[in-house]
Amino acid sequence: MFEDDNDLTSQSTNDLLCTNSSSVEVFRALFKLIKVHGQLVFKMTAQKGFYPGQAVALSAIARKPGISQRELADYLHVAPPTVANMLKSLEKAGFVEKKVDSVDQRFVRLQLTEKGVNAAKRVDKIFSEICEVSLEGLDEEKKQVLINLLSNITENMMRHLNNLGGASKDDKTAQ
Repeated sequence: MFEDDNDLTSQSTNDLLCTNSSSVEVFRALFKLIKVHGQLVFKMTAQKGFYPGQAVALSAIARKPGISQRELADYLHVAPPTVANMLKSLEKAGFVEKKVDSVDQRFVRLQLTEKGVNAAKRVDKIFSEICEVSLEGLDEEKKQVLINLLSNITENMMRHLNNLGGASKDDKTAQ
């Protein structure tokens, strides 16, 4: 599965640029985790007829009925045109409807249809299952240790990113 020569999860420690071999192994494990997580999310959402981004959008709209398209783009950390395309397909499938804001008619609010509410419930079950499967065998103490370790790595990277001038205003991934 991970035997691709171009895959950082399978390269020899000597071929990678980190100077500390345990650091290489940490990042190799993180890359592998990210890759497998993406594959699992894609596979499980596809089985229900969604792309991962659509599934997350349905879940977000369910949690915040009346969210604007701009707010949804910010929440998903993607550009507004990406959300516009996603919403077109969700609207065409009958999951989402757009309603003009009653107070400020310049804004369009997003609502789930009854079909969309049912789909969001299925999506939530998928994400719940992914959480359960992913953390299987970890007790609460190990989960807390993992949270702390990942938080430390994130803080280190954010500090360095900020020292480099921070994320650009268009980069939604580092927020």
